[in-house]
Amino acid sequence: MNIGAVVTAAGLGSRNGPWTLVFPKALLPVVVKVNREPHIRPMLDLIITALTRVGCSRICITRRVDDEGIVRYTKALWGTFNIDFTTQPEPRGFGDAVYRGLGCLNGVEWVIVHADDGLLVNESSILTNAIKLVNEHDADGIVFVRRVSNPSRYGVLQGFTKVGDGVYRVIDIAEKPREPKSDLALTAVYMFRYSVLYDALRKMEDDGRFIVEFTDAIKLAVNDNAKVLAVEVNPRSWLSTGTPGDYSATYSAIQGADVLEVT
Repeated sequence: MNIGAVVTAAGLGSRNGPWTLVFPKALLPVVVKVNREPHIRPMLDLIITALTRVGCSRICITRRVDDEGIVRYTKALWGTFNIDFTTQPEPRGFGDAVYRGLGCLNGVEWVIVHADDGLLVNESSILTNAIKLVNEHDADGIVFVRRVSNPSRYGVLQGFTKVGDGVYRVIDIAEKPREPKSDLALTAVYMFRYSVLYDALRKMEDDGRFIVEFTDAIKLAVNDNAKVLAVEVNPRSWLSTGTPGDYSATYSAIQGADVLEVT
């Protein structure tokens, strides 16, 4: 399976300001254990490590125009790996950032989409299992969901059918619905056939929308008969650095144990 990845790192990170005024949130440091010894690594490094472990041959990072720190860091640590960069000149949403990243990945059959401010515990194992599910069910896409107490804050499954233990076929999905129909919220990791995702996002870009929501692209693909599966993960599997509270909890969780697949 020919897999590429888009990592969206174009957000301002304003919730973690003022630190992120001069330091991109993707490079916020955490302490992890590598060969049982503590190391300081940014979240971006952990994400790239997980992606390479599942066979990503190419990665494109969408960044802000004025953010050279991510480029310098990534080239210094991953200079021999095939990593490209593109920019998002205006904050037009997660979907637009993904669409711009897809432009670097011509020729791949599948694409993993990953936000820069979070990671799934044992992510490479979870993604490896997702690849197996794709083959077993002839699916066009995989989203990862977890149960939350406040689903109106997230993208949420609004309609689905169960196809296996913790696996659902997506029928409907919405971003921050006022009346959530389930407590299954999206994490910011996805896997799609390149052609299916590109077509959905291109249609939205062609519509002239200023804000391009990624969940709307998933819904459009589903409405066009794409087979998208949702895989339920443990609610505590998603470790995020998106807010000071999340960052503090993630820092503590990672620092205390070998919870991530980092070599």
